[in-house]
Amino acid sequence: MVGILVLSVDRMLADRISKAMGGRMAVDLVQSIEPQMLDRPSVIIVDRAAIPPERSLAGAIGTVAESAPGRPVVLAMDEADPAQILAAVRAGASDIIRREAEGAEVAEVLSRLLNTTLAEQAGAGRLTLVIGPDQEAAALVASDLAIAIARTRAPGLLIDCTLPTSAAEAYLDLKVSYGLASAVADIERLDANLLSNALVRHTPSGLQLLTFDGGTGGEPVGISPNDIAGLVRLLRACSGDIVLHAGSLRHSGLLRELATMADRIDLVCVQTIRELEAARRLIEKIAPDPLTLDRMRLLMWDHQPGVLLDGRRMTRTLGLSPAHYLGIPVDSTRIRNALNSGRPLAMEEDGGPYMTAIRRAADLPVLPQKGARESVARMRRAILRALERTA
Repeated sequence: MVGILVLSVDRMLADRISKAMGGRMAVDLVQSIEPQMLDRPSVIIVDRAAIPPERSLAGAIGTVAESAPGRPVVLAMDEADPAQILAAVRAGASDIIRREAEGAEVAEVLSRLLNTTLAEQAGAGRLTLVIGPDQEAAALVASDLAIAIARTRAPGLLIDCTLPTSAAEAYLDLKVSYGLASAVADIERLDANLLSNALVRHTPSGLQLLTFDGGTGGEPVGISPNDIAGLVRLLRACSGDIVLHAGSLRHSGLLRELATMADRIDLVCVQTIRELEAARRLIEKIAPDPLTLDRMRLLMWDHQPGVLLDGRRMTRTLGLSPAHYLGIPVDSTRIRNALNSGRPLAMEEDGGPYMTAIRRAADLPVLPQKGARESVARMRRAILRALERTA
């Protein structure tokens, strides 16, 4: 949780700042900066009226900036003296606000700095990027990956960029009204609290969903690739795990940026020459460096062991490590019924070989199949009976 430290003795100043931020974060009135206060991402506000007359403004700002490295320092002052403003900025101040300012005037400056410091100082959540020529197949993989992670570790976030409508929205049987364009518009005040209220949640798993179209059925307008990349960086600071399905994103610079950020890149591809060529062109568009390429893995959708175009041949053609592939067996009837009914296979007690592969792809413990669980239960009952007889 981010916070605001106000170096002042003016309680009214701290109250105005807290009100301007909508009470969404802690605003602490302090007289000095102690090391334990810097355990969380924070912004420091220096009250010009609290600086003794015998001390220079530049000296006071410089001392605060030195004692809180990496934290933005904001000067709150009455007069708009250009010389003092210049001195404060040169000493390390990130911005200036009026002491009597209220509402949006304060929130705009502090929200921007808080989001920046949150993205830089908070531990970034794990990001898995899912790409592939077949958007529906990749969306199903991304959805089941995200649900499996949410149910095992902690509720996370799924971002689905499929157009014209979200395949993940249909698969999870949700109605989305908050999309990427809305999140970009809210980026100055975006935090974990706002996300929990704005994003639709898949109640059984706790997974949150953010879509490209936001329920409009069309591509959002007014947002740039830089907006999307900046939003993903911020969301990583607010979520423990993010699975991002690139879907309809085709801007090479944005895909390259997302791939650079990702902890893992999963390329979903069927064992056909046609789709393999499409996957190769997609990798060329990303133009990954060797480190990024090393984090990329091939997920063979509808894996058929008898097909001669196997994982080693496909990874060699794509320029991936020969060991970086995993087969995803698919029961076409079962997966189609799951999609049409809005009941993800990741929510079923026995997801079969498909969910076993998905859990392996997510680096999660593989659950025993239903038959195996029954065998273990029978063995346990037999042992208990034997113990009872010998007792």
